[in-house]
Amino acid sequence: MATLQAIVSEKIIAAGGAITFADYMSEVLYHPTLGYYNRMDMTIGERGDFYTSPMVHPIFGHCVARQIRDIWKQMGSPDPFVILEMGAGTGALARDLLDEWDRLQQLKDRHDPIIGQQQANPVGKTIALRYLIVEQSPILRDKQAETTSEIARERIEWYSTLQEIHDYGSLLGVIVSNELFDALPVHRLTFENGRLQERYVTLSDLPGEDEPSFAEVTGPLSDDGLVSIFPDEMLNLMEEGDRFEVSLQWGTVIRQMAAALKEGSIITIDYGDTAPEVYWTHAKKGGIRCCYKQALVTDPYVRVGLQDLTADADFSYLQRTGEAVGFTTTWFSNQSEFLEKFGFLDKVTELQRMAFKDLRADFEMQRMLTLYLPQNGLGGLCKVLVQQKAANAE
Repeated sequence: MATLQAIVSEKIIAAGGAITFADYMSEVLYHPTLGYYNRMDMTIGERGDFYTSPMVHPIFGHCVARQIRDIWKQMGSPDPFVILEMGAGTGALARDLLDEWDRLQQLKDRHDPIIGQQQANPVGKTIALRYLIVEQSPILRDKQAETTSEIARERIEWYSTLQEIHDYGSLLGVIVSNELFDALPVHRLTFENGRLQERYVTLSDLPGEDEPSFAEVTGPLSDDGLVSIFPDEMLNLMEEGDRFEVSLQWGTVIRQMAAALKEGSIITIDYGDTAPEVYWTHAKKGGIRCCYKQALVTDPYVRVGLQDLTADADFSYLQRTGEAVGFTTTWFSNQSEFLEKFGFLDKVTELQRMAFKDLRADFEMQRMLTLYLPQNGLGGLCKVLVQQKAANAE
């Protein structure tokens, strides 16, 4: 069987000696059988290469559920209602979100002891909630089915692409993603000789290697549209040697999500920031992160298909793209503020009271704080964007 290195090598040769980094990243992450997310032995979590917020503690999914429930009520409590998750990882977010949705539904008009608020059920009955998951990886779809409960699996529908959904374009609901955009293939750009150019992947000429190896070479931009991702003011401030990672798929995916909804919201939770800050942070060193066995490594051309590759998303571009197709930004901040808004600190206070008598409560609280602490933690590095489309928006 051909190795992934050999497959990428053949693609480079067929393209005349070089491919974009986006093409390289697409192969090493999403090749149907050998790509990182489609390998039979791919692992995520404490024993894998990385973990995501839903894996840390159920409170993350509970807070997302409360946000979605608020949106549902603002929409007039439509029945049926759709929650669509893009790239559901291990299924932890789906499990915890549905658990909290059901808990809130059962509260009806009673006081919620966890978040200290009234959580009225406007319709006073169980609504027809559909939970859709769009997941390209059959390996991850199996993991998601294992993670979600029997009750949850009865309402979950799996699709490989958005366009497979039979009522695509007429959905009433919310599309949510966690760490989706940072895993979309990016182009590597550099500012050299007074203009933006692109870094391409080519074959290395190092002797004595059993497997093909890779290097980078500079050339003209593969797509003029790459320039439009940057805000205009950045183009005049770039300096010789600056390096940037951008993805045309950021815009493509937002437009596809927008087209799926007749009315509702898009909730994006991901690593990144708004421009120009998101670009200046890695202009001098590049912005690709490689994750292997819970460690960050710098070389994307080693352990091909065995390590994760990600790059920070430009939330300004996501907002501009959404506005162009009828969406307005209703909320943007970091993950810490998002969690605060939906009762995270009330749960921390509850655990603090219990910690004097139960060491497990202290351990649980420490796990939760991993999601929240803003200094170099998930609370500050991850941002949350909520975009809304009204029923009469064109």
